[in-house]
Amino acid sequence: MAHLRHRPIAIGAAVWMIGTVVASQSGLAQPAPPPLAAPQTSSPQTASPPVASPQVASPQVPAPAPQAPPPATQSLTAAQLQKIDGWIADKGRDIAVTPIITDILGLTNGSQALTCRAFAAEEDGEVHQIYLLPDGKGYLEAHFYKDKLDVYMTDKSFALVAAVEGIRGQKPAAATFADARYGFGFESAWWAKYADAH
Repeated sequence: MAHLRHRPIAIGAAVWMIGTVVASQSGLAQPAPPPLAAPQTSSPQTASPPVASPQVASPQVPAPAPQAPPPATQSLTAAQLQKIDGWIADKGRDIAVTPIITDILGLTNGSQALTCRAFAAEEDGEVHQIYLLPDGKGYLEAHFYKDKLDVYMTDKSFALVAAVEGIRGQKPAAATFADARYGFGFESAWWAKYADAH
């Protein structure tokens, strides 16, 4: 496998991209669709008098309860994640993450600041960053490409929890879990290849 071209990025590029996003108060929770009820059937009425024998009622199928989407599976091995943790500790920088993003993700409230240590790498003009959240809460993974930004929040085993997406100059918003899983799959695969090649 050819070595991926990379270089540590001055985190200013990421701060510049995040800083262009306007504050948003949208929440992460997506309303669950209303449960679907089983179709009800009615027996046709006839003109004949009722029969004395007891009638058996047809069983009603209960509507399925709404369920939260299943969490994404961990896509980085323990060895890959340990290598990334080492880069964050040795080569990373402390960065104040934009409160707009952390507020949407539920990590802060309003304009509260959150500082994380982060490591960045670049390939083909796209920037990939991993931030270590304080108190062992997990990670933020950010992908900057063209004029777009995707930020994924994971638990400490790098399983997807939530995500924010934004376009430069527009308000960021919480991503649906289905969309987030799709994009996060590509980012996880990118970091896995990067870790194996370095």
